[in-house]
Amino acid sequence: MQNRRTISILAGGICALSLAMGVSRFGFTPIIPIMQRDIGLAEWDIAVLASANYLGYLAGAWASRRQYVTGHVRGWLGGGLAGSILLLAAMPATQLPALWTLLRLSAGFLSAILFVIASSITLGQGRSNRAGYLYSGVGIGLAFTGICVPVFDAIGGWKGTWLGLALGGSIFGAIAWRMLAKEAGPEPVHSELPRPESRFTRDYAWYALLVAYGLEGIGYIITATYIVQMLGAIPELRQIANQSWVFIGLAAIPSTYLWARFAQKTNIRIALMLAYSLQALGILMPVVLPNQVSTLAGGVLFGGTFMGITSLAIALACRMKAEAKMKAIAELTTAFALGQIIGPIAAAYLQKNFDLLAPSIFAVVVLLFALLALATINKKVSDE
Repeated sequence: MQNRRTISILAGGICALSLAMGVSRFGFTPIIPIMQRDIGLAEWDIAVLASANYLGYLAGAWASRRQYVTGHVRGWLGGGLAGSILLLAAMPATQLPALWTLLRLSAGFLSAILFVIASSITLGQGRSNRAGYLYSGVGIGLAFTGICVPVFDAIGGWKGTWLGLALGGSIFGAIAWRMLAKEAGPEPVHSELPRPESRFTRDYAWYALLVAYGLEGIGYIITATYIVQMLGAIPELRQIANQSWVFIGLAAIPSTYLWARFAQKTNIRIALMLAYSLQALGILMPVVLPNQVSTLAGGVLFGGTFMGITSLAIALACRMKAEAKMKAIAELTTAFALGQIIGPIAAAYLQKNFDLLAPSIFAVVVLLFALLALATINKKVSDE
């Protein structure tokens, strides 16, 4: 009976992340070239919409640490799931950039809230070993958008893609609510909060992890947001632009489980360092070898690492701050969100002043600095 309950909670968490991250948050990525084609969406508007989403994510990550969220988890869970679906459906209802910006800002805010809540509920009460399964939900959502967006586009153009994502997202949302609502009461969540006598202490290892994860936010967001658009602008790679997104999503689905298994055989720090290295290689491959095979292989490496890094980093954070898991996840997510705001700004500057591939080189350099930060974490910390 207990095992069935655990599986049910895990399924709900996976569906919540599929909606919040894979569909609501990153569904915009494969739709960018469709909106450019159908309504002439400008480069500036793309940058503003992306940045608004990241800013909303940062605000949501910060808010998820506050009492008005931690004390009303069930309400935020239901509101976040329903709101994410409505925000998707609202995108084709207007063509005003200002309203689009507000919608994407709100979607980013709810994505972060749902990410922290779903992680806390699913991994709470001794279930932290389920992280490898939980974060496959993001890959499922990404694969869903990559496979279905061309279908929705054929049916209804750019408007049809947003409405189709809202329809698919409602299925994920309904399952998530059905499985998680009973677990979203105050007891499982407050049990993750630090007691008054248990302070959230920040030592060198914690700051090193925050820096490494924040740099991951910079390095990964450039590829996660712009890859379909960048490949579509290269004639010899244009025809596999959307396929690369599907490959990223499919590679992400089993990655968190595989990285968790690898971490068990080694330790979390070694697994994280290898994942960062492979991600840098995946980003670099299309730059060094701009052909279809290299590009798709790079997509697999990128998809196979970015959620693995998330699951490993959160697992390490929960191990380091076992007395305050929800606060640790929220703080880590905030560092990541800050990186995601810096990334697009740097990418836009490099594209404008250098060339289309300069942001990818920058992302690789950033990931190398993240590796250095991880290398300074004491091995004992990741083994404890």
